[in-house]
Amino acid sequence: MKHIHQPRRKFLRVGVVGFCTAFFAHLPNLSFAKPTSGGDKGIVVREDEGTHILTRRKVPITIKISKAKQGVEGISFCVEDMSPGRKMRVHKHLNNDELIFIHKGEGTLTLDEETIAVKTGDVVFVPKDTWHGLDNTGTENLHMVFQYSPAGFEEYFIENGTPVGMPAKERSDEAYALTEKKYGMVYKDKQ
Repeated sequence: MKHIHQPRRKFLRVGVVGFCTAFFAHLPNLSFAKPTSGGDKGIVVREDEGTHILTRRKVPITIKISKAKQGVEGISFCVEDMSPGRKMRVHKHLNNDELIFIHKGEGTLTLDEETIAVKTGDVVFVPKDTWHGLDNTGTENLHMVFQYSPAGFEEYFIENGTPVGMPAKERSDEAYALTEKKYGMVYKDKQ
């Protein structure tokens, strides 16, 4: 039985490396291979580790790799759980590309003027300055993994959100607007 799994592992390894090489070759100045601080060592973030935030919408997000914490400039890595019926407002990032992987669940994605059904295993690339949003139309939590390139936008969640277990931050609309401008976040319903 061992010989049956070896070709599949090799295929997956080669396929993933090939996909990543082709995908990231198209992103300019991507330098996530080496952190800007901490030397040339890689980073391992365990399942329960990361910065756990409740967003302004009270949705749990965990920031696993960030520019501020690990010093990685080229890419950040976050996870989010959206309960059934939750909606991510349609928005765009002026400074960051976003890559979204639907790890579990199903929903409806808005990508510019298109509405697309997404489900477990789907991957979405959202270039900067592209309208996008996501609604959990399923009956279970939608677990998504997402990355920003370059890193830095993840700090938007920290500034606007609340660490899990802490009292919710009270912020004015003006404070939110300043943070949105700082990180290049534009909501469609505000235009």
